[in-house]
Amino acid sequence: MATREGSLEAPTRHPIDWKNPDFYDETGLNQELERVFDVCHGCRRCVNLCTAFPRLFDLIDESTTGELDGVDKKQFWEVVDRCYLCDMCFMTKCPYVPPHQWNIDFPHLMLRAKAVKYKNQGARFRDELLSNTDLMGKIATIPVLVQTVNTLTNAPVARKLLDSTLGIHAERKLPEYATTKFRSNAKPNDTFPVKNGARTPGKVAIYATCYVNYNEPGIGHDLLHILEHNEIPVRLVEKEACCGMPKLELGDLETVEKLKDKNIPYLFQLAQEGYAILSAVPSCTLMYKQELPLLFPHDETVQAVAAAMFDPFEYLALRNQDNLLKTDFKQALGKISYHIPCHQRVQNFGKKTKDILELVPDTTVNAVERCSGHDGTWGVKSEHYADSMKIGRPVFKQMAAAEPDYISSDCAIAARHIEQGIGESKAQKLHPLTLLRMAYGADSGLTPAPDADPAAAHSPTTENRTMPAITRDSLMTLEAYSKVRNDFRAKVMAHKKTRKIHLGDHVTLVFEDELTIRYQIQEMLRVERIFQEEEIVHELETYTPLIPDGQNWKATMMIEYADPGERATQLAAMIGIEDKVWVKVADHPPVCAIADEDLERENSEKTSSVHFLRFELTADMIRALRQGAMLSMGVDHPAYQATVDIVAAEIRASLLNDLTAI
Repeated sequence: MATREGSLEAPTRHPIDWKNPDFYDETGLNQELERVFDVCHGCRRCVNLCTAFPRLFDLIDESTTGELDGVDKKQFWEVVDRCYLCDMCFMTKCPYVPPHQWNIDFPHLMLRAKAVKYKNQGARFRDELLSNTDLMGKIATIPVLVQTVNTLTNAPVARKLLDSTLGIHAERKLPEYATTKFRSNAKPNDTFPVKNGARTPGKVAIYATCYVNYNEPGIGHDLLHILEHNEIPVRLVEKEACCGMPKLELGDLETVEKLKDKNIPYLFQLAQEGYAILSAVPSCTLMYKQELPLLFPHDETVQAVAAAMFDPFEYLALRNQDNLLKTDFKQALGKISYHIPCHQRVQNFGKKTKDILELVPDTTVNAVERCSGHDGTWGVKSEHYADSMKIGRPVFKQMAAAEPDYISSDCAIAARHIEQGIGESKAQKLHPLTLLRMAYGADSGLTPAPDADPAAAHSPTTENRTMPAITRDSLMTLEAYSKVRNDFRAKVMAHKKTRKIHLGDHVTLVFEDELTIRYQIQEMLRVERIFQEEEIVHELETYTPLIPDGQNWKATMMIEYADPGERATQLAAMIGIEDKVWVKVADHPPVCAIADEDLERENSEKTSSVHFLRFELTADMIRALRQGAMLSMGVDHPAYQATVDIVAAEIRASLLNDLTAI
């Protein structure tokens, strides 16, 4: 029995007895480390998973005895520090996990060691800083700071300084902070009737997570869109703090408990009310599903929340089994290289993201089921960066080998790490929720009620990803337009306030879209009393090219001086100004306007007071904007300079609706 390898029973995990004083006894800890390390030395099956095991085996092989007894116990910390608690040794390799009598749970032993170290020594400033994700997010997204933070994140000089002072590696690509937080701008729709399934509650509450709220709010908006498309009533968790996973990985279990006490009451209330609670970050979902229940095994509220917590694709897959998931996909996704994160694999619900994406016609998914090597903050640190890239190298190769259209992972941090490891590639990095939203089409498929205001479909709150076309049949007759003109005009004027940028005192950009151009056409038909078919078609042909096509912005530029004499002088000095207007997305190069494509509006003596501009954005810029990147605009002409460093949130949100999900 003692020599039998493996077990025929399913692996199980024991509660973590972290409040027992013996848990922190260093003598007892060292004895358990010796016991487990000796088993690992005799097995060595996990040597290719990470750098913790190779370091252990090197210490043994290089010792005076060639056995564990020749290793200085102080060197055990070199193994502990290399473990980032991915759980893959427990899940996929170790034959001695419980209920085997040897009772090996290597990750939770490493957690115990980290907790002992934290209790006795605390942590360095960098590690405390990186693990305070909620606090960092709140500070970094303050409007007056976010631009500076993002600039420093991408500035080589600043990154070298962070490397030398804090130990954040200069080459690690870091996520930017969003100018508009998810929770501040989310518009959950809870108006649908609840349709419970045999496996799924019919209503959802979203636990946003620090990362989605502060770094990539687009992921949260994509999830909202998917749920709305499937007519699932949804709300946000009333209040939330960090899930505690960064503090768990640091060994700061007391702060984990404090965060649990902040979050669980709100989540428990939702669980009692029959909500499925969804979190789009696998580590956060795992925290509530497994880690907190093992840390607080006798807390019934924690257990209830664990039962109500779902990964989004786990929920959607179960919804599909209940025959309640819509599969009316409109857009194929081509070839996807998809990485399954470790903290999702540990949840033991299978490859549900892959299963759902493969429902999309003409879509193939190459799933890579291996640790990428980044972890939450581990791969950011200077001392671990090289190891993180080494661990990820097989993943990088497998993800790139299929020459995919998209690379994707449920863990957004892992996806960024993989993108960095792959290097130059035609593949776009998009979250699986973004891909699923794309597959459903540009909008939710929901139409206004029959008695709704015809202008309501063009409200600035409607989140369209492509601009609907203006067709002859969609225009109102002069008589019909006269009946709704006052209300329609009021809506358009309110909408234009979210489309207008003042560059200094004398230059204004009004960004056009389907609504503003529809209004322009209807007004032209009204003023000119146009009702003949060929003349209506002519107006359509004249104005519809001014509607953005999904990869660009189009704007009317107006140069305004009240005094006629001053206006004439300035227009003469501003020749060529229309070519000097620019927009800029985060650290991407500025995009200069393409001006007056329909006709030339200046001559050798002066420029026009009105120009029509087009700004072409790259796919990377659009993705960055959808993930919350900073947007700025300006004009740089010898006779006139002005800059808007941070475009206002409501204008940015309106302009984002002009861009397709790519």
